[in-house]
Amino acid sequence: MRQLSQSSKTAQKGFFRFYKVNMDKTCPFWADDRQCGTNQCGIAFCDDEVPAGLRRRNAVNMEEPKQETPEEVCVDAGNDIDPMDRTLHDDEKRQLDDMDHHDDGLEDKFCEIEDDESDGMHYVDLSKNPERYTGYAGKSPQRVWKSIYEENCFKPDPKFDKNFLTNPSNFGMCLEKRVFYRLISGLHSAITISIAAYNYKPPPPSLGQFGSQMGTWFRNTEMFAGRFGTKWSWEGPQRLRNVYFIYLLELRALLKAAPYLQNELFYTGNDEEDAETRKAVEELLEEIRSYPDHFDESEMFTGVESHARALREEFRSHFVNISRIMDCVECDKCRLWGKVQTHGMGTALKILFSDLPHSHYKQDSSKFQLTRNEVVALLQSFGRYSSSIMEVDNFRKDMYPEAESPKSSSSSSQQRRKSNKIDL
Repeated sequence: MRQLSQSSKTAQKGFFRFYKVNMDKTCPFWADDRQCGTNQCGIAFCDDEVPAGLRRRNAVNMEEPKQETPEEVCVDAGNDIDPMDRTLHDDEKRQLDDMDHHDDGLEDKFCEIEDDESDGMHYVDLSKNPERYTGYAGKSPQRVWKSIYEENCFKPDPKFDKNFLTNPSNFGMCLEKRVFYRLISGLHSAITISIAAYNYKPPPPSLGQFGSQMGTWFRNTEMFAGRFGTKWSWEGPQRLRNVYFIYLLELRALLKAAPYLQNELFYTGNDEEDAETRKAVEELLEEIRSYPDHFDESEMFTGVESHARALREEFRSHFVNISRIMDCVECDKCRLWGKVQTHGMGTALKILFSDLPHSHYKQDSSKFQLTRNEVVALLQSFGRYSSSIMEVDNFRKDMYPEAESPKSSSSSSQQRRKSNKIDL
């Protein structure tokens, strides 16, 4: 599969490097002590380093403020016998506020993300906190993934697969549920690829504290082969296909959001860098336009309106739950990238499904907007999957060097072009 070289370059621009996040939210599902066993887990905030232009409230394609008009005075038509009762009790007002909150975009909210101005939100420079091995292992990450797969992922009909909990798969699911499962599997697989590509070998214990900085980073080919080969499970290659699947899904979302991105100034206060960022985004969009379109969101949530709406809401609520589980990850750096990638994927889903017949954006497309944090998360998430695909190719070269001869390389690339379509 052809990669887009511009994606990683764009993600390194100042506008996209700084992500605003609340790292102190407690796990909403169980108690956690957030203790990581290595110094690779921590991150540092960089609020003082962020360009002043990024600190303003920012949204892509935000509505222009409307001119205020004099408030009309409502005059009673003269019903003195049974006048209208305009009073509301406090509990009724709260209920109406909740209803307004739901109507104001909740049905298109795929992530549990706080407002940029909320307490506890801080900027993190993602370029200084790369996703890689941190030593985070054991019961805590197992619990997180178990919760995602067993409690928050769609399950197939038991008559098709009675062993889903021990060997998750998407066999026996409808289209929408297969897509959801592939999103979660692809996220899990991409994280695993990053850990294998940037693995860490600690120094010998005999060196004591003097050897704490003498560990080595290396590519763990054995780990990659074990997770994605067929030695332990037939699902290994399918897990890799799910990484490509998310790549194509987010690529489609970027293409669909192109009109919004082209209207954005990507303002940081540095005119030269802002111009470079706009040029980089335009070059990325040009690459995306030249790429064959493989993901078709119009195939999803079709059929009877009531059933489609209910299925879409189930899909959305499941994904919101998964974004909340990311607050249960004890390792800071792992939690950071879990939030970034689920936020990016949630933004892609918001873009793809915003114009469905039962989306409130369909009624008034002018209300559709993307915040700066959403754009950053989507670009960074897309960059992570692009990097994962590059690492898959690198691991293949490590494992099968003989397959990289000019002749075999040419035939294999022709085969990939013939079978480029990825089925849902």
